[in-house]
Amino acid sequence: MSANQETLAAMRTALDAHVAGSLPVGDLIEQWRASASSLTLPPVFGQAMEELLRRMEMSAVFAQDSCSFSSTAVTDQLKKWLDKAGTI
Repeated sequence: MSANQETLAAMRTALDAHVAGSLPVGDLIEQWRASASSLTLPPVFGQAMEELLRRMEMSAVFAQDSCSFSSTAVTDQLKKWLDKAGTI
C-alpha cells in the first residue's frame, strides 16, 4: 500500500467514524488537515478538500436551516474526494 493509500485509508476511517456519530466534526476536520500534509497529490486536490472542510465547519456552526448545504451533502462530497484521490 502506498503512503497516499495509507493516509487516505486513515482519512476514510475518520470520515466513517464521523458519519457514524462517534467523531465530532471538529476532530474530523483536524485529522483531515493533519493527514493532508503527508499526501502527494496535485494542488487542486488540496484546494478542493479545504473548500469542503470549510463548508463542513460552516454547517456545524450554523443551524441546518440557515446553511445553504447540509453536512450530509458535504460528507458525501468528501467520500467522492477520497475516491478520486485514491486513483492518483
